[in-house]
Amino acid sequence: MKRFKTIMIILLSALLIALLIPVSKYAPWICFGKKMKSNYENTYAIQNVGTGKDIRVYNVGVENETEIILYSHNEWECLTWQFIQLEDNTYLLKNLCTEKTFEPSSFPKQGVKLWQQSLGGSRLQYWEFIKQSDENYLIRLKETELYLTATSGENNSPIVLMPKEDSDKQLWRLIAQKPIYK
Repeated sequence: MKRFKTIMIILLSALLIALLIPVSKYAPWICFGKKMKSNYENTYAIQNVGTGKDIRVYNVGVENETEIILYSHNEWECLTWQFIQLEDNTYLLKNLCTEKTFEPSSFPKQGVKLWQQSLGGSRLQYWEFIKQSDENYLIRLKETELYLTATSGENNSPIVLMPKEDSDKQLWRLIAQKPIYK
């Protein structure tokens, strides 16, 4: 009987701990417990050619002003962007998980980082995709000469705006994604 009580206490403790741990912290592909989206058109991971890392919102934060970073490729909603076409080769990018976009964190100039913001209301959210060879793209902030540039190959490293360079840190490839979880 004493052994049975000990086993029951251990099992109940484990269950209580499991219920108290926030799942999204340890499983970023689960987007805040909400039903995952499906059937979106024009959804891609945006992967840097030089690093092999994708554009993502830091820690899948939903707040405005959360930093935009690079992260290892997976077919997760937080790494998937819906392309909303505005003009030829110009898009507004909507993250499937947070349902927000990104823009420069201050006046656009060399070295400025990116942060997440609510969709719309700013031309600073308009991105031109300039096709290069081998299905790669330069991504330029509309009406500027500043391009998305990887700063490092490490996870959680920032992406900054820089003038055009002859570097694969500024080349991006699109990987079609349709993350569907049940």
